Amino acid sequence: MKTSIVIAGLACVALAGAQEGFVEAKPIHVEPLGEIDVIPGAVFADTVMLRLYLDAEGNVTSVEVWSSSGDQAVDAAALEAGEKCRFLPATQDGEPVESYFQIYYRLSAYRTREYLSAEEKAGTAEEAPPPKEDDGRD
Repeated sequence: MKTSIVIAGLACVALAGAQEGFVEAKPIHVEPLGEIDVIPGAVFADTVMLRLYLDAEGNVTSVEVWSSSGDQAVDAAALEAGEKCRFLPATQDGEPVESYFQIYYRLSAYRTREYLSAEEKAGTAEEAPPPKEDDGRD
C-alpha cells in the first residue's frame, strides 16, 4: 500500500570556489518534486541532497545523490528533478567555467484521504453527528 508525500520546499547551496575572482553559478530554474508515492510507515530522512555538475554554459551534465533520503522513490524523483534544473554559469575572472551546485530538497508528508485506513474512515464516519430531521419549522 502506498501514499503520497508532498515536497514542501527546498534550499539551494552553491559551493563557491576558493579562488579569488570566482563567482558561483546562479539557479534560474529549480525543478520541484511534487508528490511521490512511498510506503506508509517507511522510515527515511526528511532531506535528500543532490550535487549537480554544470558545464561552462550552466547546463546540468550529471546529477548524483550526495546524501540519500533512504527511500529509493524519493531519491529517484530528486535525481530526475535535478536534471531539469537550469543555471547561469559560474565564472572565474569573468570567464564561464565548469562548476557544481548542491540542492537540498526538504520533505514534508501530508496525510491524504487515500492514506486513511478503512478503520480510520469508519471511525470518522461514526463520529459525525447524525443529520437533523426536518420538523417543518423554519
